[in-house]
Amino acid sequence: MKALKSFRVVALAGFLAVPAGLVAAQEQDKRLTTSEDVRAEISQAMEAIADYSAQERDEALASAREAMTELDAEIERRADALRDSWNDMSEQARKTAREQLAEMREARNTLGERYGALQAGTADAWQELKSGFANAYDRLNAAWSEPETKKPTEKPTDTPAN
Repeated sequence: MKALKSFRVVALAGFLAVPAGLVAAQEQDKRLTTSEDVRAEISQAMEAIADYSAQERDEALASAREAMTELDAEIERRADALRDSWNDMSEQARKTAREQLAEMREARNTLGERYGALQAGTADAWQELKSGFANAYDRLNAAWSEPETKKPTEKPTDTPAN
């Protein structure tokens, strides 16, 4: 269980690293939650889900709910950053960025569904439900990590013919 917890915390660090192409950290409003804040919040939630027994479920769920709220805000900030840089992007970069954002939102929806199952599940099913939540998190992690390798905001390299 400790190995799983450690893996999730390490994976989370990669998951929430803000892709340079989508968000420039120095341009973010200091009043908004930063990616570091989101990382810390979700780390706590994942640790809570991994560590808590069925008897401590309510506390784990509260922590997870709060982290998912922060995650939603982070996804929207990334969508805003994408809109702000839209005119500087090539058609291919736009297409890639739209697909990546859609994949992140779909993975977040799956995570929310698994959260709902955790919330509604019985104490007897707690371990199995935690596993489903963890798997949904892994999918979200993979979707979020993808932009780091694709850099969707690259400007076009070809110039139009005169």
